[in-house]
Formats: sequence, structure tokens, C-alpha cells
Amino acid sequence: MSAIEINGHRVELSNLDKVFYEAAGVTKGDVIEYYRRIYPTMAPHLTGRPLTLHRYPDGINGEDFYQKEAPDYIPGYVDTVEIEKVEDGKQQQLLCNNRETLVYLANLGTVTFHVWLSRSDRLHIPDKLIFDLDPPGDDFEPVREAAFDLRQLLKELGLDPYVMTTGSAGLHVAVPLKRELDFDPVRRLASIMSSRLASLHPDSYTIEVRKAKRKGRLFLDTARNAYGQTSVAPYSLRAREECSVATPLEWDELHASELHSRSYTIENIFRRLGQKEDPWKSFYDAAVSLGDYKEKIEALS
Repeated sequence: MSAIEINGHRVELSNLDKVFYEAAGVTKGDVIEYYRRIYPTMAPHLTGRPLTLHRYPDGINGEDFYQKEAPDYIPGYVDTVEIEKVEDGKQQQLLCNNRETLVYLANLGTVTFHVWLSRSDRLHIPDKLIFDLDPPGDDFEPVREAAFDLRQLLKELGLDPYVMTTGSAGLHVAVPLKRELDFDPVRRLASIMSSRLASLHPDSYTIEVRKAKRKGRLFLDTARNAYGQTSVAPYSLRAREECSVATPLEWDELHASELHSRSYTIENIFRRLGQKEDPWKSFYDAAVSLGDYKEKIEALS
């Protein structure tokens, strides 16, 4: 057992030499240090958002589980928020509002951080809209093409989307929102836009939820735009053998043929950030009133 002091708080650490990623040679200590170091870049995408932790106490080849509810004991520097569960009842859910919390949660074996699309002071009002694009097979090219086609549609509507790798298989295309509409109308408008794209490219894209009916087409997934749903946080690690990182991109970078969802890893992400500013640094400053686009979007249907 060891400890680190952050902002005047003592954070207990354990089993730092335990291997978490065998292929990449990354230890639990490396994961903790990654999150300690990435915190300033990651913070705008974490602060105030209820978390779902994907924990791997013995590394990514061991048993894993998701945790939403705050544990019985947490240090005083860890904030929580009471949320109404989708099914019934209430629970305390973890927030990550400071660096010491991120390190504490990493020490619990958290590899991946999933965040709500809303913040704790207005849980029913999202401040981002997300389209989740995963390839129908192993080829990344359909995802790249879908992202560009989706961007074109959104730009024609007057929206200016952002893009990031998920660090797993696909991409997220996101639009920052002013906190005005609740989840239901946001999800409905997202569904209209996905339906329109699928109708323009019926051989390439689908909104069919059932996999058996997709027939090799890429699924335009808007289901994350709902109360209690989550998306992977920008700069979160993923449980992939490369120790990949969910990484915001400039749109021009998506043209690179060698780029794929796991291009950025714990080994090269800080080199990238040393050479280039975070493409999502001003994400929330660019928030739009989705209601201003409601008529144009509804006209698509």
C-alpha cells in the first residue's frame, strides 16, 4: 500500500505493479498515473456528470463489472448526486469533480469512465447530442464514411458537429447543446436526422435496432440520447489490448487512411497533446439551441 497527496488529500493506492494490459505491458500504476496526468484535459468532460465505472480489478483479462451506485464508503473529497433510477427508486451516483477523485476511482480498478449526457444540477436536460457509429464488421472505412456523410447532413442544417474515436471500434459524432430541451425531444430530433441519412444511403446505413435486419449496413445509433444513458468520456482508456484511448479529432484527421478507432493509446496520447491542442477544448463553448433547428430537422421527415 502506498499513497499520493493531491490538493491536500491523501489518496491510498494499492497493487501498483499488477499488470492490467498484458500485451501492452501496462500496469495498474500506469493506469493511475495516466488518469492523474490526463485530468486537466479530461476534466471538462467529467465535471458534474454522473458516472458509470467499468471496473477491472485484476486487469482487462480478469473479471469486470459496471458500477453506477456510489459505494458505502468514499472519501470526503468524492462528490455524489442523488438520481432517480429509470426503473424505480433513487440512488447516490458518483461524480468526478477533482483530480483526487479520478485517481481514487482508477485505484479501484476503473479502466473506462462512462458519463451522462447531462450534468448533476439539471439531470433531465442534456448538453450534448451523440450519434454512435460502430462498424458492421472489422473494417473501419464504413465508419469513416458514415461520419463524413453525417457531418454533411448536419452542416446543411446549420449544425457544426465534433468527432472522436471511441477507442474501441467506432466513432462518436457529437453536437454541443445549450441546456434547454429535455432528453425526449433531443432524442426524437436525433432519430429524425438518422432516419434521413439512412434514407439517403439505404444500402449503407440503417436505423434498424435488430441486428438480424441490418444486412451488413452500419447502424446509426441515437439511443444514448436518453435520461440515464451514458457515453464513453473523451480521453478515457478502453479495455483493448493496445490500451487505447477515446480521442477527440479534428475532422481533417479523419481523412488519414491509417487512422482507426484505436490509433491513440496510453503510449502516444501525451505526445499528441504536446503537439496539438485538444480538438474538443472549446466543445461546450460552441453549444447551440437545438430548438432553433427544430423546424428544419422535422422537415426532413
